[in-house]
Amino acid sequence: MKENKKRLVNRDGMAAMGAALLLAGCGGGGSSGSPSPATSANLSAIQKSYESAALALNGGLHYLSGGLTLSSSSNGTLGVSSSSYFYATDSSIPQSPSIGTQTLTVTTSNVSKSLAVPTIIPPRMLVNGTIYSGSVPEHAQVSYSGDNVQEDYLATDGKTIMRTLIGTGYDVVSLSGPISASPTELFADSALGLLTNSINGQPLYNAQTRWQSGAAYVKIVRHAQGDEVYVGDCVAPVTTGTNPTPCSTTASTLESFFPYASTADAKTYQITDGQIVTLGGARAWVATLPLASATPSYRVYFQGSAGIQAGYLIKDGTTLQLVPLGGGTAQDSYFFLNNAALQTVKSAIAF
Repeated sequence: MKENKKRLVNRDGMAAMGAALLLAGCGGGGSSGSPSPATSANLSAIQKSYESAALALNGGLHYLSGGLTLSSSSNGTLGVSSSSYFYATDSSIPQSPSIGTQTLTVTTSNVSKSLAVPTIIPPRMLVNGTIYSGSVPEHAQVSYSGDNVQEDYLATDGKTIMRTLIGTGYDVVSLSGPISASPTELFADSALGLLTNSINGQPLYNAQTRWQSGAAYVKIVRHAQGDEVYVGDCVAPVTTGTNPTPCSTTASTLESFFPYASTADAKTYQITDGQIVTLGGARAWVATLPLASATPSYRVYFQGSAGIQAGYLIKDGTTLQLVPLGGGTAQDSYFFLNNAALQTVKSAIAF
């Protein structure tokens, strides 16, 4: 008989993108030849920090995602539900973007031996009046823009840029000693913090496991370049692909669509709650007030060929944010592990 149960989830403000979202994908544009140390001479401090982890020869970047349902039986045995997940999105580039645009290669790997990587729904976005679908993992190309790192995420056609992120901060923090003595921010602002929970005193990891030599994490700050319009199903049925279920197939204009009761937002929108603009190549209504999300975003309804579609907008220049595990104020940094840190975590997990 189970006497305790606990659900723990890594709160990612960009979860709709999938991790992430975050440094994922593969696409064309890589360069041939071998990396040369001489290419680092003209790199900015930001780009040098990025390459210190992101290059394949340096082990790549690894973003943890987790959602754990825990239980404890009457005899104290710890149980982790099979619906739980704890995995890493692993990404790397073959060479320095200083010698040309690079393909970002990505895979996923289980950090816990007993849990499977969950199914991730690819993002859908409105670009130039057309709904495009991304893939999982997303296709992306990496280049340098001034002192910064630019990531262009592509649709499944391999050429349409769905969104562009500009990385302006890559701070590398070295790790040493036992995992339990790591910086507080690493536990508070990444899925690693899920492991610090226990149930009936049963730990989820060996807190005395020491970080491997060279272990580090990277605090990454990125911003949207250009408006990003994400599209989803407004009502049932749930779909994938480029034909999401519209909110209405009878309203021909936004003016005739309102008022609209959104079950997702628990709000009835009036047309006066936003303004009508041209967005992503379509005639769209954008809410004045932001949604309750970590990264500031705004409800959108737009006129499409199938009717009135729903989505949300992340405005040009917006900094990607996420909410700490324990709640509170959203913060600007996403935390990635280098390979040595990832292997340490894998060796410490007890489930």
